[in-house]
Amino acid sequence: MSGKKIIVLSGGTSAEREVSLKSGSQIHSALIQLGHQVELEDLLTINQINHLKKNVEVFIALHGFEGESGILQDKLTNLGIDYFGSNAQGCINTWNKANCKKILIENGINTPKFLTTKNIKAMEFPSDIFLKNGFYIKPSEEGSSIDTFAVKSNEEFKSLKQNLANPEREFLIEETINGREFTVSVLKGRCLAPLEIIPASGMYDYHAKYIAEDTIIQKAQLEPDQIKLLCDIALKACTVCECKDWARVDVMQNEDGEFYVLEINTVPGMTDHSLFPAAAKISGLSFNELIHEIISDA
Repeated sequence: MSGKKIIVLSGGTSAEREVSLKSGSQIHSALIQLGHQVELEDLLTINQINHLKKNVEVFIALHGFEGESGILQDKLTNLGIDYFGSNAQGCINTWNKANCKKILIENGINTPKFLTTKNIKAMEFPSDIFLKNGFYIKPSEEGSSIDTFAVKSNEEFKSLKQNLANPEREFLIEETINGREFTVSVLKGRCLAPLEIIPASGMYDYHAKYIAEDTIIQKAQLEPDQIKLLCDIALKACTVCECKDWARVDVMQNEDGEFYVLEINTVPGMTDHSLFPAAAKISGLSFNELIHEIISDA
């Protein structure tokens, strides 16, 4: 069997480049083991795809703007090249966290209170809105928890503003939900086993995601009705945001048991530290079986 002709696009120029290269390498290896004709390409500029032929399919392993904003998907569609995963509109709906949260709110899905700023250095401490639990600072358009910080005081806020890697962009100021953190991997219209995330540092930041070995990732310990509710929320979030094939939905549960969707990832990480493969494994799927399902026509 000759299999499919597949180009894996990874790398890119975003802050998530190293994560993307690792994801792409593991996806590439799995596809070869599955019997497909595969090439791995480090995409440094969008115009690199102009050489692609229409008889190939593209597996997007690009994190950050190049792979998740919709620009790559739109370009591939215009070139008549098929690809796996969400289309341009699904990516547009989820890439900007504020836009995604607006869609969620319009469709009756809980998400933490928020505001945005395009000038965070000049912003005053927003105590009137977020005084009770504090808040998170995070880029409106970025992943892997880069430039994401928890803030509880004006002193912390002033200090963190001076230590941002890239302050010249839009930031989301989001209410802190105290409670438990879950993530739900959605694969071809069904939920894999929801996971609970318990970082030793108390925050699931870049270090906890990709470096630390003491972050606890476990099958969600919830009652069956709560598991069903969590999965229903994740599926609805993916539906209203027009996600396709695979996506990961990050959720908080507050101390009253209510779930709040934080964000949706249309190109989840696929490294050995990543949550999507971990959910697949707990659900009885090997990494190769997971990749096979993502590229399956069924």
